[in-house]
Amino acid sequence: MKRRLVALAVLATTSLSSGCGLLESASAGAAPATEATAKAHPAASAPAPDKSEDTGATRTSVKDEGDIPDPCTLLSEAEVTGLTGRIVSQIDEDGVESGESARFCQWQQEGGQLAVFLSRTTPADFQVTVADAQWVDGVGEDAYAHSGHLFVLHGTVQVDVYSRGASDEQNLADAKQVAKLLISRI
Repeated sequence: MKRRLVALAVLATTSLSSGCGLLESASAGAAPATEATAKAHPAASAPAPDKSEDTGATRTSVKDEGDIPDPCTLLSEAEVTGLTGRIVSQIDEDGVESGESARFCQWQQEGGQLAVFLSRTTPADFQVTVADAQWVDGVGEDAYAHSGHLFVLHGTVQVDVYSRGASDEQNLADAKQVAKLLISRI
C-alpha cells in the first residue's frame, strides 16, 4: 500500500509539473512509449567520492545497493536556497519508511520550486527516453534533460531534479549543481 502511495505521489508531482508520459521505465513493467527511443550516450564523468560535505566522514554509498535515502535529509534548507537563489517556504516530504525503492522531496520556494526524486534503475532502462530529450554532459555517469527535469544516472540510482523559477537555462544549471551535490551524498 505504501509503495502505491509513493508511486502515486511521484506520478502526480511529475505529471503536475511537467506533463504525463515523459518516461516509460521497463523496470516498472511498462513498454516504452511509441515516441521513445533507446539511445546510447557515453559516460560524462566519473562519480564523486563518497564524502559527507558537512562532516568529512565517509558514508556508505547506495550507488549500487542499499536503501535509497530520503532526499529531504540530503540537502539543508540553506543549501537549497543557496543553490537556487530562492527562499524555501515549505518542504514536502514523501513520508515513506526506509527501504522504499523510490523517494522524493520537494522544496516549495518563493517564485519557484525544487523537487528531487531518487529511484533504482539500470543503465539499460536509463537509456529509454523520449525522442527529444537533450543529453547533458558534466554530471553523473549519464544525464539528459526533458520538460524541465534533469535525469542523472549514478550507478543504479536515477536522480531526477526539477528546478523551476528562473529561465530554462538557469533552471538546468541549478539542477546540475543540485545533482552533483546529491551524487556526492548518495
